[in-house]
Amino acid sequence: MKTDRIILLMLVYLSLFLLLKSEAQELSQRKEKLTNYVKYLKSIPVTSELEEVKEKEINDLIQKINNISSEEELKLSYEEFLRVRKWLLDSYPKRPSLSEEEFTEDSNSWIIKNSQLTLKLDKKNLILHIEKNDILWEFAPSDESDIVMLDKRFSLFSAKQITCESLTTGYSKGFTLRFTEFPDNPDFILYITFQLSGNTVDIDISASDTLKKLVEVNFPKNVILNTSIRDLSILPVMQGMLLYADYNKKFYGKDLCNSRMAYMPWWGHIRSREGILSIISTPDDAGINIAHDEGGPTKVSVVWFSRLGELGYTRRIKLMFISEATYVKLAKLYKKWKTENEGFVSLKEKISRCPNLERIIGVPIIHVGALYHFENSSHYYNKNIPEINHQIIPLEEIENNLKKLKEKGVASAYVHLDGWGYYGYDSGHPDIIPPSPEIGGAEKLKTLSKTCEELDYTLALHDNYRDFYLNAISFHPKLAITNRNGIKEKHSIWCGGHQMILSPRFILPYVQRNYEWLFDNNINIKGVYLDVFSIVPLEENYEKFCPISRSECAKYRASSFYYLKSKGLIVSSEEPTDYLVSIIDLVHHGPYWISPSLEKGEKVGIPIPLFNLVYHDSLIIPWSTSENGGWGIPTGDPGYLHCILNAGMPYLSVNADEQEIQRILEICKIFKHCQLLEMTNHEFLDENFRVQKTTFSDGTTIIVDFDQRTYKVHYPTMQ
Repeated sequence: MKTDRIILLMLVYLSLFLLLKSEAQELSQRKEKLTNYVKYLKSIPVTSELEEVKEKEINDLIQKINNISSEEELKLSYEEFLRVRKWLLDSYPKRPSLSEEEFTEDSNSWIIKNSQLTLKLDKKNLILHIEKNDILWEFAPSDESDIVMLDKRFSLFSAKQITCESLTTGYSKGFTLRFTEFPDNPDFILYITFQLSGNTVDIDISASDTLKKLVEVNFPKNVILNTSIRDLSILPVMQGMLLYADYNKKFYGKDLCNSRMAYMPWWGHIRSREGILSIISTPDDAGINIAHDEGGPTKVSVVWFSRLGELGYTRRIKLMFISEATYVKLAKLYKKWKTENEGFVSLKEKISRCPNLERIIGVPIIHVGALYHFENSSHYYNKNIPEINHQIIPLEEIENNLKKLKEKGVASAYVHLDGWGYYGYDSGHPDIIPPSPEIGGAEKLKTLSKTCEELDYTLALHDNYRDFYLNAISFHPKLAITNRNGIKEKHSIWCGGHQMILSPRFILPYVQRNYEWLFDNNINIKGVYLDVFSIVPLEENYEKFCPISRSECAKYRASSFYYLKSKGLIVSSEEPTDYLVSIIDLVHHGPYWISPSLEKGEKVGIPIPLFNLVYHDSLIIPWSTSENGGWGIPTGDPGYLHCILNAGMPYLSVNADEQEIQRILEICKIFKHCQLLEMTNHEFLDENFRVQKTTFSDGTTIIVDFDQRTYKVHYPTMQ
């Protein structure tokens, strides 16, 4: 028994010894780890006057760690490590800091300033003043159009209570104004936030509910320009225009973004080489308002339209202030913003997803039509010569015409076919299947598609999923858009006569039904054109069982293109608009605003290829090859020279003679070389704006003289 006790005692002592040894080893390892952490502290730089203090702090810390003999001392040493680390980081010369902007307030203004800009907002009338490099940009004052409701309108400064709260982020400083106690709308609250960062001012607007009564908000107001040639506006009206503030003709336009008034959601002003670029960051329910009286000045402002009767979400506009500004520089800054914020999809990327697209780079576009039948309710119905309301070219004849064109030397082409549906062109949509039996039906359309493939011609079909014709077999008013007044809009302009507008909710199922039928019947098309989606502004539907916002409309329209792209098809629409440019491959024109009508007229302002300066390498835009004017081409200008200047896709008549073919093939060489390149510059080489030059990213230059009707192309990479 005594021996057992001795053995047990020895085991206890051994266990205790091993435990103490283990704890000592663990403490030693932890001390070593903490010592290593201190070594990294040495790499934190401090100013020269603190070097001596730093050295002493670290040495004392190391000494303290070396003297650790217990768990409690290790904890105290770690706390000392944290203190020294914090002191070093606080003393680091390049430590994180807030932006340089300062916000102040006096009796008259709220003020934000930095080394580049000074922003002042008057408390009395909400006039916005922004100064850069001694150039002052003053905006118009608040007025009765600030808030527009269904039954009234009122100004922001009519609010009895306006409170201000400063706002500091890591990159900006600013303030938020809260407008309350409006006499006519006591429950309405509006918030406007101003943020300044570098050369940029962001203005955010949000609001409380308005019981679906809101129509629009108009703030910030327009920049006040001088009636002088020194003040210049850059406008995204169709392809683009310059408008001097003293322009001697009137020009007015107000519309949503993604319309002819605003192919892109931005505009600019230039004064004495200083510029302001206004970007509507939330464009779906926003628009542009342009007003220019005869002799000027020009007034341009943003319009925040309601979303289903409410502001709905935070609206945002970005103002960038640029030195050495030109319209090209502003366009490139917008392209940079678009790329960084929403993504830019080049044609090269689109080709990688749709190899068929590469086939049409460098070839002409040919429009052909099979069946046009005008209902007697159509605006274009001819009562005097009734038989002219029915025009037909059988698919077999179209096929023969294309073969003749091939024989004349047109090796390849993009063929756009109108009027192939059951009732003919612009009629019966969306129920256009089966193809019209009058022109040869499905069998002849199949034959045409095969012939085009044999000719190396790319066949695309015209189609429409917005116009909802009353002669469509599936027509029902419940499927049509209801506007905010509870009305189903109805008109009868086009061939099919009476129509409403199809709710975007039903676009994709109709597209899928029709094209699955074509695929199942071996009609081997290569492209589809969905009419007007890329020019008619986004639409709302107030139908109670299926309300649709403009943002949802954009998604529904886009989904139809995504479906067609998934089938390997080239997708196109009518005119270029910003929200679809990353998705579609081609539009059928994107020229200039002319007056008195787009069919025929004089130029307005100074036409410039503003859209192409942003999107030339992302979207194919065909151009008229007329000799004198035309749709969107100013009278006196040869359309083919605009096509050449923009390195665009040329139109070719299916019955073209040798002379026309020769010219178009020459233009196609330019188109093929430049289409995948960015347009890096556009400039005027004379005082009358008649000699113009474009430059592309590989150094290619094109000079066009509209008066002499000449052009010169220089290809540096081909020498």
